[in-house]
Amino acid sequence: MEATMIVRVKANVPWQVRTVRNEAWLAVCDPLKLTVEASTYGELMESISETLDAVLVDLLSSNELPQFLQSHGWALMSPIPGTATDVRFDVPFIPAMITTNDPQGIIHQ
Repeated sequence: MEATMIVRVKANVPWQVRTVRNEAWLAVCDPLKLTVEASTYGELMESISETLDAVLVDLLSSNELPQFLQSHGWALMSPIPGTATDVRFDVPFIPAMITTNDPQGIIHQ
């Protein structure tokens, strides 16, 4: 079994975070048009990380990663692997709490 290769990305991805109906946590990334929901704040942070990783792995698989990185002003801190197999992207993100009463206001449809 091969070890997972960690590819660090130089980026700061903003996420708006809030509770929804006092039962769940919701995070929205406007620049990437992504929305993630989880039961707890800890699960939300993990889901954001997994979502960013999945997006970049998909872009790597479709040979669109270099163009995506350039268009968003991001850079890789380590070389791009040849394939998406056993790769994990480490993307820094910035969660910002939103205190509005309109949970529908930030959801991307």
